[in-house]
Amino acid sequence: MRKPWSISTTVRNPERLRNFLRVLEELENENFDRDNQIKYQILLIQNKFYKPTNVPQKMKQHYDSLNPMPYEDAETIFYEQRYVDPAMRGRQSANPLNKLGFSIARESLGSVVITPLGKKFLSGDYDVSTVFFKSLLKFQFPNPWSDDFSRERGFNITPLIATFHLISELNKKSPKQGLNKDEFSIFIPTLINVNQIDEYVERILEYREEKNKDNYIRNFAYEFYQTTQVSAQMINNFFEYGDNTMRYFRLTKYFRVETDPLGYYWTINLESSRQVEINQLLSIYNGEIIKKYESFKEYLNYISDFSQPELPWEKIENIRKVTLSVKDTILELLKKPGLPITQEQLEIVNSDISLLSVNELEKYISKLRNINLELKEKIRKKQLVGNKTKTKQIIDLLRDRKQIRRVRPEQFEKLITDAFKIVNDEIKIKPNFPVDDEGEPIMHAPGGKPDIECFYQTFKAICEVTLNTSGKQWVQEGQPVMRHLREFEMQNSDDEGKIFCVFLAPLIHNDTYNTFWISVKYEYDGTPQKIIPMTTEQFTIVLETLLTRLNRGQSFSHRELYALFSQIIANSQDLNSFSDWANAVQNNLIKWSTRLVSV
Repeated sequence: MRKPWSISTTVRNPERLRNFLRVLEELENENFDRDNQIKYQILLIQNKFYKPTNVPQKMKQHYDSLNPMPYEDAETIFYEQRYVDPAMRGRQSANPLNKLGFSIARESLGSVVITPLGKKFLSGDYDVSTVFFKSLLKFQFPNPWSDDFSRERGFNITPLIATFHLISELNKKSPKQGLNKDEFSIFIPTLINVNQIDEYVERILEYREEKNKDNYIRNFAYEFYQTTQVSAQMINNFFEYGDNTMRYFRLTKYFRVETDPLGYYWTINLESSRQVEINQLLSIYNGEIIKKYESFKEYLNYISDFSQPELPWEKIENIRKVTLSVKDTILELLKKPGLPITQEQLEIVNSDISLLSVNELEKYISKLRNINLELKEKIRKKQLVGNKTKTKQIIDLLRDRKQIRRVRPEQFEKLITDAFKIVNDEIKIKPNFPVDDEGEPIMHAPGGKPDIECFYQTFKAICEVTLNTSGKQWVQEGQPVMRHLREFEMQNSDDEGKIFCVFLAPLIHNDTYNTFWISVKYEYDGTPQKIIPMTTEQFTIVLETLLTRLNRGQSFSHRELYALFSQIIANSQDLNSFSDWANAVQNNLIKWSTRLVSV
């Protein structure tokens, strides 16, 4: 029976791969034999990057701490799972790292190796989109690593390039550009041979006309799997693999993904600002495997070599075309009336590129893309300022608990960022989630940084958001939030006394209130902090107050936010318990809102 291909069924979110790789690095230069396969999985459990289903009651306490658990306890948890083949779990966890060329961890190949590509990924100082682009260009079937996807079973494809070709051909034949979530999930993981591209374009057009979509998908599944029985899980695999693949593809920045406010429904298309590069790739690669291997060693050398495959824009004449394309994109944006650009940015855009080398042009293109992104952010900001419709949309979503449970973390961060930008008198609102060329979040903000940083004339703040409402909320959010705030305070020491943290969650656990209460009432690492915990329902009071004043044509400034935050912190000094403080936050919000809407 055939299988749809996937990048990883073990690590569905690519942002988790770096942690998996960092743990595997502990075993570098050791043989990845059965003992070390088991050890690797235990280390993942120890560092809480992997949580098994069956955790003994006495071990659950470890998940209430931010620190790694003792190795012996992680070992106990691992063996409590009673795996038929314990070593297989470690092999599965290492598999996506191997497939993407970040590591070589296989018993028959000797010592564990973190490849040059993997080391760039671990370093954190290299553009992650470039790392994943280089990796996915070499992700092909068949390959010596994946026995299930052989030439005998019909596989001959480089999925990334084949997807470029399929979407490009589809866009020529349909006014509806790109693929929606269902189309991508059905037809991309099942595209196993480059010779199917034209057929699949026609199938997608046929699917769009089909009224009974469920029946079409079922019949397609029978045909693809080549079996007389198709389970619900087999059909569900299309959608799990498709959503997973989209996340990996998107990291390359060669695709534009548009989502609904929840981030649940999405469409994917070729990134127009990189169309020149895409066209150059399409002219060289047709979507079949890029390289055939004479031996396993040759394959491993290839996937671990960051310089391969050679990209068309590594030639001077081609990279100049890319440069001019990005320049043209910026110049087209500047035709919009009232779009500001600094003199320094304008000088960069108008620079003479005729004498620049390939390396110099690569750096220059990076500067141009940053300018392009900043200009698009200014356009988006202009669209958000005083936007009553957007404000109402955010309010409705934050009040719908069923809907908000479906919001992806990165979309939640974007939603709150937009809410702060609507107020419109900040110096800067800086979200820390990585973005694509359109400024849309690719994933949520990385660990070690606040989710959002807010700079105003009279105060500064960080905003930390979470969708976690469990009893572990205080563990996962408490210390990191207080640490982020302290670091932000130190970075902005000139504004001592005027630095806050707004913590937002659909629900706030009592233990979280208690954790922040101690920091606000007494101290965190020696000095008190100014943390404002709000539920998303409470935050809608702020937004409704803003909306009311907008509807009346009245102004709303950051000074009103400063007054609210200051009052909540001042009240804490007169209270004796975190529960009183939690109630006081609500009371202060009501009084503050009543005052502003009654004016």
